[in-house]
Amino acid sequence: MNLKKCGNGHFYDADEYPSCPKCKGQEEAPVKKEPVTGWLVCTEGGQYGQIFELKKGRNQVGGSADMDIALTGDAQVAACCQVLVTYDEEKKAFTANAGEARELSYINGQVLLFDQELHSRDVIQVGGSKLMFIPLCGPDFSWAE
Repeated sequence: MNLKKCGNGHFYDADEYPSCPKCKGQEEAPVKKEPVTGWLVCTEGGQYGQIFELKKGRNQVGGSADMDIALTGDAQVAACCQVLVTYDEEKKAFTANAGEARELSYINGQVLLFDQELHSRDVIQVGGSKLMFIPLCGPDFSWAE
């Protein structure tokens, strides 16, 4: 048996099949993932219990599927970017600021109007969803090191 893994993560016997039988030749090329810098965990709302990965730079939070953090299960979230969560690798700090949506968002119950530094376990409210912020990167750890 010649066990291989296709670009979509399926395992198959390469002695028996020339390509992945599940993908039927429609394999995706392996995608290099960017390292995770932190997470947003949905503690209330339509996507309760889901974890969203944050990357370095800007992470758009909104209600459409093309957002970095797509809260598609919450009809109260604007389709466009409602909140921007940014990890600044140079400063080793996270900030949140309002996106281009008209709807308001909140950090720990306070309206988000300007850049605000995020701290571990801060709660971001977007529409009917509450997202707890859990950092990985910061002053004590960075992927750049």
